[in-house]
Amino acid sequence: MFVRLCEILARTPFLGGGGGPLGVDIGTRAVKLLRWPRKSGRPPEYAITPLPAGAVEERNIRDAEAVGRCIAEAAGTLRSPGRLAVTAVPSSLVMQKTLAMEPEMSDAELEAQITVEADRYIPWPIDEVRMDICRLDGPEHAAGSILLSVCRKEHVDSRERAIESAGLRAAAVDAEHHAFERVWRLLAPAPDEAKLTAVADIGAGAIRLYVLSDGRSIYNAERPFSDSAQSRREPESFAVDSAGQLGQALQLFHSSSRHGRVASLYLCGAAAAAEGLAEQAQRILAIPVASANPFSGASAGPVAKDAPALLLAAGLAIAGARHD
Repeated sequence: MFVRLCEILARTPFLGGGGGPLGVDIGTRAVKLLRWPRKSGRPPEYAITPLPAGAVEERNIRDAEAVGRCIAEAAGTLRSPGRLAVTAVPSSLVMQKTLAMEPEMSDAELEAQITVEADRYIPWPIDEVRMDICRLDGPEHAAGSILLSVCRKEHVDSRERAIESAGLRAAAVDAEHHAFERVWRLLAPAPDEAKLTAVADIGAGAIRLYVLSDGRSIYNAERPFSDSAQSRREPESFAVDSAGQLGQALQLFHSSSRHGRVASLYLCGAAAAAEGLAEQAQRILAIPVASANPFSGASAGPVAKDAPALLLAAGLAIAGARHD
């Protein structure tokens, strides 16, 4: 029931460990696998394999075995695929609450109390969910604060089945916004911690917006988006439509937030590198906009081209880096 995700990720080395897990991003149209290199400065190993139609619909896995075959195919192209994998469920499927507990309570006592009082915190039957608790520290949190994460069991289980049917072992199933938190510092040489940064994941059928403050997720939202084949044949039309959608998503955040205004935006996802998109978005939003590239020194070649599509997989592959 309690997946103990924080502890699993905390034991996983950050960047350059060589033995870290594969980051596995299961999208609607493709799976992306990534492993960080053993030595810093080198490009990562990665693979992108298309999914058969219908295997994943609206970000829900409908055919775990088909997804597993694609993961296995992608892993087979890597020099050292390893056995451990970390994947994620969409943040829109995860409910999170900060709870105040007695600081001296053990993990077992925390779990027991949350289980007994589950109807106070969780809108679903407790036997239908998977949960994780993580102790929160730092001056912004009161003593005894914990983060409770809850997701319906079928969303976690289907991803675990896909990973395991590929011959790998699911070390953890995270929430997507945590993966973006971990990769945030790699997007700019010296990110300004005092300013808000947004990451927009432009995928099949939706734009997902994540807003981070000092590398911590403070907001995420998803809005439907049509990236039709016709739009893709007309790059300028696609760029204008996408930039307009991004403007509306940011406006919604600004109208409901007390955190201030977003100062910069990074684009990721399969469509993020579309011709003219960053330029159109920068013109409409009047803030710096760039395609996300977390791979230092990769300014040319296949990895630079694919970098925006690999951002989520990269954040999953560096599981455990919390910037504290």
